[in-house]
Amino acid sequence: MELSIEDLPEVDRATKCALPLIFTSSEHPEYPGIRATSTALRYGRETVFVTAAHVVARNDDRTTIEVALGFRGEPLRCGIRDAVKPRPTGDEDAALCDFAVLRPVSSPSFIEGDSEAHDISRFARMAAAHPKSLFAMCGYPSGHPSGNIIDYSAHTITFGLQLAIGTYRGPSPFKGHHTLDVDTAQTGGPDGFSGGPVFRLLFDEERQTWIPALAGVVTHAGPTCAHFIDIVHVGAFLRREIFGHQARGGA
Repeated sequence: MELSIEDLPEVDRATKCALPLIFTSSEHPEYPGIRATSTALRYGRETVFVTAAHVVARNDDRTTIEVALGFRGEPLRCGIRDAVKPRPTGDEDAALCDFAVLRPVSSPSFIEGDSEAHDISRFARMAAAHPKSLFAMCGYPSGHPSGNIIDYSAHTITFGLQLAIGTYRGPSPFKGHHTLDVDTAQTGGPDGFSGGPVFRLLFDEERQTWIPALAGVVTHAGPTCAHFIDIVHVGAFLRREIFGHQARGGA
């Protein structure tokens, strides 16, 4: 099925939780870089950003991380205080810990129309997903010609959020993960989608529109296939270790 963002107004709004990560080395402050995507997640008044573990695996205290929140006029960024990476315990598989939680320095100020955190109490029940059902993932692929461009001489960064529509393949070989059949050639290739949100697309017959349900976060993506960790596992860690609350929901 051919769908464009014009066909998906509810999905377009949901994609505002996909935000670019900017890394700046203290040794080269004039040369920031864009490295993949983060997903803004909220529970109550608390907000964090989640990305794939490998995105921050080589980061050190000489590099600052910021999340871009505004893309019109003066740039708005949120500083990251630290990155919390879950560690396998007992019989827990390492794949279940293949993500990182980025805690902000202060509560983020989101910009309407540009950025918004997704409530983790609203998510997709992957047990109800069947092969070939529609999904979408979004992020900031580095290979797209019209986006994610850093002009170091002008000190400007241009961001281009991309939406890739695919279908559910089934459970991934990686524990706690699922796979999508998705062609990323049109959106600039797979590099940069890591850390971006994945949505299950549900058609609302009454409203005649597609409704997104957050399904997970991309951990690995290739030219025709993407792996994403189930949001249930991410949410369980957030509630237990970060938010200290219990949230329930599903779609």
